Amino acid sequence: MKQISKVFFYIDESGSPDFFGKRKRPLWFSEDFQPVLILGMLETQEPRRLQKEVKGFSENILSDPLFNSIYSVSQPGWYLHAKDDHPEVRIKFFEFIRQLDYVECYVIIARKIPELFISKHNGNASEFYFDVLHNLVKQYHFQPNCHYQFYLSRRDSANTKPFTEAVQKVISKHVGPNGDPVCTYKCDIVRSADCAELCVLDYLLWAVQRYVLKEERRYFTAMEGRIKLVYDVYGSGPGDRIYTSSNPFDLNKAGKFLKLKK
Repeated sequence: MKQISKVFFYIDESGSPDFFGKRKRPLWFSEDFQPVLILGMLETQEPRRLQKEVKGFSENILSDPLFNSIYSVSQPGWYLHAKDDHPEVRIKFFEFIRQLDYVECYVIIARKIPELFISKHNGNASEFYFDVLHNLVKQYHFQPNCHYQFYLSRRDSANTKPFTEAVQKVISKHVGPNGDPVCTYKCDIVRSADCAELCVLDYLLWAVQRYVLKEERRYFTAMEGRIKLVYDVYGSGPGDRIYTSSNPFDLNKAGKFLKLKK
């Protein structure tokens, strides 16, 4: 019997799927409205190695007097989180990620267009989120005789049902001549603080967001070796909306990701 390969995916987001605040107040003209939802999917076949190496990096930071006296690092329960980490820690972890030649990242950028949100997603933030997730998973080329384990990081108490359905819609299309599934899968929801592997994805998404919203490219450029694909799902630029190494993602091609104006 042919041995079944195992592939592990870690999924997280940057930004919020919300378009409305309390009492259905539209958020898209407010100062703090996030104009994009970015989701990433980190792939590896060596999850134990990745977990061990990320934990080892964190332990080195905590034991090094050059870093462990930094306020954020010294707080109980500290873990790597790009938005909150000290710049020196951030640079050091980016350098660490550059060496991880056994991981790849798929990214989808969803521009938050109110008209589309209402017509396509029925004004429902969860429906929007999982449709974007479904489009992200679709970009992967699934292989037969393989088991796929999906881990989703969520900050709320979402159950696995919409997550599993989003994945199932993609994998169910991969069947053999008799209509039987050619691969298997499992979906679980985890907390970022409990899953060291997600720290890598968090940093990659931060680099993408930094480029997309602040036009600061250096982190994204440094991470291009780890980012296999960027999909500008609702883009309207002149080029292809799917960007790979042969067609690198660039704001000059994709167009800027701006907030709506009143």
